[in-house]
Amino acid sequence: MPGDLSTAPSSPLRLGERVLVLTVSLLATVVTVFWGYRAKVVCGGAPFDDAGRSEGFPHGPRGSLIPCYSDVMELWSTRGLGEHLMPYVHGGIDAQGQLFGGVVEYPVLSGLLMWLSAGGTHTDVDFFTHSALILAPFAFATTVLLALMTRWWVLLWAATPPIVLYAFHNWELPVVFTSVAAVAIMAYGASASPATGLRRIPVRTTAVAATVMLGIGFSLKIYPGLFVLPIAIYVLTAGGRRARDWAGAAGVVVTAIVTVAVTQLPFMITGFDGWKAALDFQGQRRADITTNSIWYWGVRYLVGDETPAYRTLVDVASPLAIALGIAAVVAFGWRILRRDGAYPWLPVAAAMLAVFMLFHKVHSPQYTLWILPFFVLLRVPWQLIASYLVADVALDLSVFRMLGMSHGEASAPQWITGMVIASTWAQALLLAVLIVSFVRAQVREPLASYLAGTTPRPGPLTRLAAGDAADARTWLGAPTCTRDDVTLRPIAPADAPALARLVDDADLPLYRWTGPVPRTDEAAAAWIDDATTTPSRITFAVLHDGRLVGTTSLYDVDAANRTLAIGYTFYSAAAMGTSVNPTAKLLLLDHAFDECGAVRVVWHTHEANARSRAAIAKLGAEFEGLLRKHRRFLSPSEGESLPTGWRTTAQFAMTDDDWPAHREALVARITTAGIRQPGTATGARPVQA
Repeated sequence: MPGDLSTAPSSPLRLGERVLVLTVSLLATVVTVFWGYRAKVVCGGAPFDDAGRSEGFPHGPRGSLIPCYSDVMELWSTRGLGEHLMPYVHGGIDAQGQLFGGVVEYPVLSGLLMWLSAGGTHTDVDFFTHSALILAPFAFATTVLLALMTRWWVLLWAATPPIVLYAFHNWELPVVFTSVAAVAIMAYGASASPATGLRRIPVRTTAVAATVMLGIGFSLKIYPGLFVLPIAIYVLTAGGRRARDWAGAAGVVVTAIVTVAVTQLPFMITGFDGWKAALDFQGQRRADITTNSIWYWGVRYLVGDETPAYRTLVDVASPLAIALGIAAVVAFGWRILRRDGAYPWLPVAAAMLAVFMLFHKVHSPQYTLWILPFFVLLRVPWQLIASYLVADVALDLSVFRMLGMSHGEASAPQWITGMVIASTWAQALLLAVLIVSFVRAQVREPLASYLAGTTPRPGPLTRLAAGDAADARTWLGAPTCTRDDVTLRPIAPADAPALARLVDDADLPLYRWTGPVPRTDEAAAAWIDDATTTPSRITFAVLHDGRLVGTTSLYDVDAANRTLAIGYTFYSAAAMGTSVNPTAKLLLLDHAFDECGAVRVVWHTHEANARSRAAIAKLGAEFEGLLRKHRRFLSPSEGESLPTGWRTTAQFAMTDDDWPAHREALVARITTAGIRQPGTATGARPVQA
C-alpha cells in the first residue's frame, strides 16, 4: 500500500502535520490496544486444568468494569486449537450441530490465523497472547491508512471504546483492515499523478486490486463480499451513460470469485467435510439469547418464544430483509449517479453493511469494529456517531452480565436484561438511521479529493499555519489610532447596530457605487463577521467624537511584498465631505508606511465613481489603469440578492517614495478651514475614498 496518498509535493509544514497525525493516532492505538489486551487477559491464568484451560475462565476477577469474556480465549479448548489441529482438514459437525476435530465456524483465513496463534502454546492465556500479537498489527495498519485518508478523524477509530472492547474479543481486526485497504487502493488509484495530473491507475485496474482485498476479507469474515457490488457498479458507470463498461464490471465480479476460490480451494480439497461443516454450523445457528438481534428481542415475543414458527420466520425474514434493504440502497445510489454523475460506491457500501447488521439474525457486539471505519471515512453527523457508540458500550457492558459470563451469576437481575433489550433496540434504530445517513453522506477530506482525482486541501494545522503567515495582523497588528477627534479602532460585533443605521433610505443614492451596505442588525453582524474572519483584512470602526460614523479596512495584505490596499470604506451621509475621511486615511497611511514599512498602498474603486476617484487622487495616489471584470458588483438598491454584474475597477497606488510629500499635503488639507466638520452645512460628498 502507498505510504502517502498525496497528489502534490508536500511542503515541510504539510509533511510535519502528516507525521503528527500518524504519531498521535498510532500512540492512541497503542493505548487502546494495550488496554483491550489487559482487559481480556485477566479472564485467564493459573491454575490451569489438564487441557490448559484457566479454571477461572470466563469469570475473571470480580469488580472488573469491562466484560472479561473473550471468544479468542473461549475457543482454545472447544475447537481443537489446544490440540494444534489444522482447521477444516479433520473433523466435522455432529448430529447435535457441534463442531469437532479442529473445525472452526469462521471462514478459512480466520481459521488459519487461529491455528497460527495456537502454535507453541499450551494454555488458553498463551493462545490469547499469541493471538493478540498477530491481531494487533492489523489495528495499527488500519490506523495508518485511515490517518492518510482522513487526517484527525482517524481518532474515531484509534481512541474510542470499540478497540478496547473488541480488539481481542474476536478475530475482527484483519477483516476490517482488508476493507479499509480496499478503500485506500481505490483512493490511490483515483488520485491525480503529480507528473500528468491524470489518475494514477486506470479504473478497471484499481477496482480489480481493491476487489482482491475484498475477496481476502470475505475469506476472513463474510461481510467485505458485500462491497464488491457497489465497486462493480462504479466501474460499470465510470465512463458515463454512453460508455457502460460491462467488461470492467464483470472483471470485478470475476476477480472476487477467483480470489475467494484461491483461498478456499486448498481447504476444500484437503478436508471438504471439515470445510463444509463450518458452513453447516453457521446455517444452523439460531437467533437465540446469545444473539442481540431484533428477531430475538422483538419477533420472538410476537410468535410465542422460540417456537418452530419463530425459527422459520427468522430463517425467511432475515435474508429477505437483507436482500430488499441492499436492493433499496443500491437503487438509491443509482439515483445519486443520475444526479451527480458518479456512483457513490463508498456510501452505498457503508449503507449495505448497516442493512446487513440490522437484519442479520446474529448481531454480535464486536460487529461495531466493522462499521467504525465508515464513521471515519464518511461525514456522518457526530451526534449519530456518539449515540451509536454509547449504545454499543451499554450493550457490551450488559449482555455478558446477563449471560452470567462476567461473574458466574446463576441469573442476571431484571434491570440487566432490560438494559440489553433497550441497548439492542437503540442500536437497531440507529442502524436504520445510519442506512439513510450513509447512502447520502459525503466523503471526508482528503479522501474525497483523492477519489475525485483532485489535489486535497491542506490539513487543518497547515491551513492555520498558512493563515497565520497570511494574516494581516501578523505584519500590521490591529492598532487603535487617534488624531484630533477621529479614532480608528478594530471593529467589533457590538458595532453591528450602529453600522446598520449609518445609511438612511433617503441617502441610498449616495452609495450607488459603493456596493451593498448592511442596513439591518443581522446583515451588519454578518458583514462584521466576514470582515473580521478574513485573514488578509483588518477592519476598523471610524469614530468621530466617540460616535461610529463609518468603517474602513486594510485588505489584500501581502506581508512578503510589503503591499496592501485600503477600501471597504463607507460613512454616514453626515460624515461625507468632512475631515473624517482624510484624517482616517492619514492615520492608516502613517501606520502602513511609517510604522510597518509598507512600500506600496493600493486603492480600488468603480470606474464610474467619479467622486471617489477624485477623492483618492487628492490623497496623492497615482492612477494606474482599469482592471476589467475585476470584481462582482451589486448596487445597494438591489438588496441582498446575488451579484449580477462585474465591475471594471479603477486602480490607484502610492509608494513609500511618494508618501513624505503627499503626507504634508494631506495634513494641510485636514487643517484647512474649507473642510467642514460632521454635522455642519452640507458640502461636497465624495462617496468613497
